[in-house]
Amino acid sequence: FVAENGDKIVGNVSFSSVPSELISDILTAVARGKMSKGDASGDDLKFMRVGDLRKRLHDKGLCIDGSREAMIALLKENSRGND
Repeated sequence: FVAENGDKIVGNVSFSSVPSELISDILTAVARGKMSKGDASGDDLKFMRVGDLRKRLHDKGLCIDGSREAMIALLKENSRGND
């Protein structure tokens, strides 16, 4: 909605109290929507849905709580330790 109606929103809505994580999640969803199925690597964590990130964390026995950025960092840290 935000990406498609940006011209109606900018200047009419204040984003001063919007958490940065929300903006990041919106931009990720928009980018994911613009990508064709073949463009995204299955291991590209930054474009994974939060539910998929949590599932991957759970499968590895890691904490599933936190922001998208925290979950991605934990998965990257854990994958470096296993390489």
